[in-house]
Amino acid sequence: MHKLMLILSSLAFLFLMPSFSFAQKVAVVDVQKVFDGYQKVKEARARLDKSKKIAMEELEIFRAEMEKIVKELKEMEDKIKNPNIDSTDLRKKYQEKVEKAKVKQDDMVSYDKRAKATISQRQRNLLVEHLADIRKAVQQVAGAKGFDLILNSSETQLGVFYAGDKFNVTEEVIVTLNADKSKK
Repeated sequence: MHKLMLILSSLAFLFLMPSFSFAQKVAVVDVQKVFDGYQKVKEARARLDKSKKIAMEELEIFRAEMEKIVKELKEMEDKIKNPNIDSTDLRKKYQEKVEKAKVKQDDMVSYDKRAKATISQRQRNLLVEHLADIRKAVQQVAGAKGFDLILNSSETQLGVFYAGDKFNVTEEVIVTLNADKSKK
C-alpha cells in the first residue's frame, strides 16, 4: 500500500511538473482608459460633440419657428373672438396655420429622432472602429514585454478585481497607440 501511494504521488508530481515549468507572464490593461487616452478617439468624440451641437442648434430653430407660429395662432384666436371683426376668412387662415404648426411639429419630432439615432449609431461605431487599433497596441506591448496574457481591468469588467501596479500596462498601450498615429 505504501508503494502504491509513493507511485501515485510520483505520477501526480510528474503530471503537475510541466505546469510549473511554464510560468505565465500576466499583465492588465484598463481598456476604457486606453480608449479615453487614444488620440483618434478624442478626435472622433470632438466631431461627435460638434454633430450633437449642430443637431441641438437645428432643434432650437425648429422650436423658435414653432413659438412664432403659436404666437400667431394666439393673436388670430383673439381676433376671432372679437365680435366686431368678420372672422370667416380669419378662421380659414387659422385652420391653415394650425395645419402648418402640426407639420412643423411632426418635422421637428422626426428630425429629433433621426438626429438621436444617428448620434447613437456613431457612438456605437466609435468603439468598434478603434477596438482593432487597441488590440494591435496591446499585442505590441505584450510582445515587447514578453507577456503571455493581458486581461482587461476596466471598472466595467467583472473579470479582474485587483491587479498590482506592476502588472498594469495601460499607459504603455496608450503611448503605443498614439505613437502609431503620429507615424501615419
